[in-house]
Amino acid sequence: MSKRFDGMGYARTIAVGALAILPAQYARAVDGIALSGTGVMSAGMGGTSIAFPQDSTAAADNPAGMGLVGSRTDFGVQLLEPLTDFDYGSASNKLHTGKVYPVPDGGANWQITPRLTLGVSLFGVGVGTSYGRPALPIAGAGVAQSSLETAIAAPTVTYRITEHNIIGVSLALAYERFSANGAIVPMGDGTLHPLPSHGVSSAFGYGARIGYIWQPTPAFTFGASYASRIRMSKLSGYENDLLAGGGGRIDIGAQYGVGIAYKVVPSVTVSADWLHLEFSNTVIGSAQGFGWQNQDFFRIGAAWDVNPRWTLRTGLSRGNHPIGPSVVAQNLLSAMPVSTAVSVGTTYRFNKTDEVSGVFEYGFPVTVAGDGSSTGFSERTKTEVFGVSYGHLF
Repeated sequence: MSKRFDGMGYARTIAVGALAILPAQYARAVDGIALSGTGVMSAGMGGTSIAFPQDSTAAADNPAGMGLVGSRTDFGVQLLEPLTDFDYGSASNKLHTGKVYPVPDGGANWQITPRLTLGVSLFGVGVGTSYGRPALPIAGAGVAQSSLETAIAAPTVTYRITEHNIIGVSLALAYERFSANGAIVPMGDGTLHPLPSHGVSSAFGYGARIGYIWQPTPAFTFGASYASRIRMSKLSGYENDLLAGGGGRIDIGAQYGVGIAYKVVPSVTVSADWLHLEFSNTVIGSAQGFGWQNQDFFRIGAAWDVNPRWTLRTGLSRGNHPIGPSVVAQNLLSAMPVSTAVSVGTTYRFNKTDEVSGVFEYGFPVTVAGDGSSTGFSERTKTEVFGVSYGHLF
């Protein structure tokens, strides 16, 4: 049954969500420059959500998924702890970074008519490091640390074209903050030169997303989605040195993928996604920037409705690693992501309208030893993620 659209309530929800997410440390890398799953429910299934949306964060992976979640609002946080050890220049010069970063997300969705929904998903991407000391004992070198925080609001509309087909479109409105300190670059004469810090710089950007859901039977769902590159404005101060390779901008690359979900029995659903992340057209993938390769992730998950109150989840996310041996040295200030992670999660329903969900994810250690110009540099990272969210159906 459709709900009456409350325009003032819609506006208030967007405002409250934006204020909640913008001041926070938005995200740190697990898959590429994002967490494995947007939303705690998705994270519990290895991030699968293109064909199996479960809450109002669904537009992050597939805008059309908002057409299946009904009228609801969600707010959650995932606590990410990335642990990185960096041998910088030699095995005797060891750097370590390890902090806990809160990563909020949320959303709201309204079923306006049986065919039409309006909603918004709030999520973030980013990377960060904090080594606590200069990378090398060079005069003028500052403490090696960085932070890239990008909050994205995705206002979304979906329309059920036929009984079995849904399309969805979103805007992607982004706010970004960046800071870097302690970067060291080689000069033409072979000497090393520290770059100055320009403090915290901010930028705004925009993009678009489109998605499709096909559900020929109640048991089977197919999903596909495409997110354009989010084009950001310049980060003042960094366009002439650290970010010169990207014109002073850190754009968020395009992504696209497909997924399927199947109810093996009425209480058990399995889902699988393929997701492609592009860095090649941004400073993150530029040879003059950080040199990341594009990534392809395969994600699989399962959800078991044990009874009307409890759901259990598990999942696996695996992809190629974006940082190759030849560019290890230039990634001092970009947190190295893991490429394989497993997760478990659960939801408990207090009643027909209120539920709480939790997740734990472990990212397996990955080591990249440098070669060529990065000989003598080596980086090792593992991650742990704890998350909790609250959902309200109305």
